[in-house]
Amino acid sequence: MPRTILKRERSYWIFSRELRDSNILEGEDKRPYIITPLGSRIKRILITGKITYKNDDEKLIKLTVADYIGSFYITAFKTGFNSEIADEVNKYNVDDTVVIMGKISSFKTDDGIFYFSINPEMINKISESERFFWGIRTLYISRRKLYAIRETKKNENATLEMLTKLGFSEEEAEAAIRSSDKYPNYDFESYSNAISSVNYESPVPVNIEKDTQKKEDNTLIPDFEGFVLDYIKNNDDGPGCKYDDIIIASSNKGINQNRLDEILNVLGSNGDIYEVSLKRYKAL
Repeated sequence: MPRTILKRERSYWIFSRELRDSNILEGEDKRPYIITPLGSRIKRILITGKITYKNDDEKLIKLTVADYIGSFYITAFKTGFNSEIADEVNKYNVDDTVVIMGKISSFKTDDGIFYFSINPEMINKISESERFFWGIRTLYISRRKLYAIRETKKNENATLEMLTKLGFSEEEAEAAIRSSDKYPNYDFESYSNAISSVNYESPVPVNIEKDTQKKEDNTLIPDFEGFVLDYIKNNDDGPGCKYDDIIIASSNKGINQNRLDEILNVLGSNGDIYEVSLKRYKAL
């Protein structure tokens, strides 16, 4: 008989707060799906962060790994299935920056409070640049879901077709509808403010000699406005250049989000660009 090949659950990129604020499980098996406030339906995640706590006893190793807005809790058992990962986890210590992929375990107290920990399947040490990339990409993923959720709030009869016509992927649309159904009273503004308040500064030094303009006193300064305008011109996919794509490209040039927002306001005031729906920009 042909062997049945089980499809492996994909790993999602989420911030710790999205997991921490979750309180809905779906499924009857030993490890159910977690439904998060942003509508993610997950069993496995990929996270990065700095180890802030480690405890090693005869049964297991516990780590606390801090991302940009909170902490994940890691539990590696020394016996049982996949126990060899505990030896890998034990190689790392407080202040190491790591990437971890693993399955989520949940525990619900008698008071109805959920606690989540990650059982690692993979752990590696990474650079601050790699951690920065994870943060920017996770910010992008989170914001796209928040934008889709915002559209469902505008229309209580929102459908997958309506959301995909607005430019969202099918996955983003499904997450938004799931979120609106499962977490109608969640404080999305607070979550948005939390992920937006982080200073996602690139740890990679900016090459000042590249992409510069001359001031009258012959001092070289980065031409950030020119870079942003050119990026919008060259990356308009029809409905406009996505704000989150501009964030990522700008961050790689050493432009933080606050500075980027100032540049977009200046370009808009000068008549070089205009904003279309869902934080998309077009050059004039």
